[in-house]
Amino acid sequence: MAMGKNKTGIMAAISAATEGAGRDGQDRAQRSLPRGTIGSVRAGLGGIQEIAADQILAWGPQDRLGSALESATELEDLIESIRASGQQVPVLLRPSVEQDGKFEVIYGRRRIRACAALKQPVKALIRTLDDTEALMAKGLENASRTDLSYYERARFAEGILAQGYTRAEVIQALAVSKNTLSQMERITRLVPSEAGDAIGAAPGHGRPKWMALAAAFEKNVLTVGHVLKSVGALPPGAGSDARLEAVMRDLAAQQARPKAPPVAARAPVPGVEIKAGGSNLTLSVKKTGQSKPFAEWLDQNLDGLLESAFQRFQAESQGG
Repeated sequence: MAMGKNKTGIMAAISAATEGAGRDGQDRAQRSLPRGTIGSVRAGLGGIQEIAADQILAWGPQDRLGSALESATELEDLIESIRASGQQVPVLLRPSVEQDGKFEVIYGRRRIRACAALKQPVKALIRTLDDTEALMAKGLENASRTDLSYYERARFAEGILAQGYTRAEVIQALAVSKNTLSQMERITRLVPSEAGDAIGAAPGHGRPKWMALAAAFEKNVLTVGHVLKSVGALPPGAGSDARLEAVMRDLAAQQARPKAPPVAARAPVPGVEIKAGGSNLTLSVKKTGQSKPFAEWLDQNLDGLLESAFQRFQAESQGG
């Protein structure tokens, strides 16, 4: 219920920018803007403004994750779409409190980059939202998108928490349960960001595989080096889903390898232990208690005993 009320309030605030058309709508949209920003916008119908891309600043935690290749490909597709049909969906901005005449992007970063590449103004709704309202608006927009992967949402939640917001605010912003947020926190806590960056968004895979990766890192059976090796073995241009699959495949192969047999230990005399492993034979003698006199004697005579044992070994080997 709280999320519903919050969503209604935030969406009402955003929708207020689009009320009316013509001069009346323009006045309502601009009445709440700081003075310096008024000269930076060109009014459009329904309260939508046209803003130069170089007047827009970044804001808030990152919500998208992907390789440079994937990002470039997605951006090119968006550029071609806007070139052919125009910018159909406005971005949401708020006036910057630090730089007069500038705006901060709440959501729509890729659309802004595409418009900048096309050297055309960005169609935007402008609202005077505080940080919490802006975060909620960004989260609600993300919640309605189908192309934001599970891992991107987990990293987005991590970024929100890193900026000092509470878990309750993150739950509201992402429209997730406490249990889901706990699972996301476990993933971002155990999977190093370097490994996550190397894999990417992996939109075709959800919680189970990322939880499996988290468990593997927790048990120290997977390292960043393993991930980088798996990803590096793929052909150039492999997508993030293929990268995640490669890491999981290599992890499964590693776990399927036969483990080294346990080291056999024996104690021929009190205080002495001999361990025979796959590549080593170790002898340990306690130098305390009743074993101390023998340990001291052995320390003085061990070289001669080993020489005699080695000579016996050679004689038996040659005789055999």
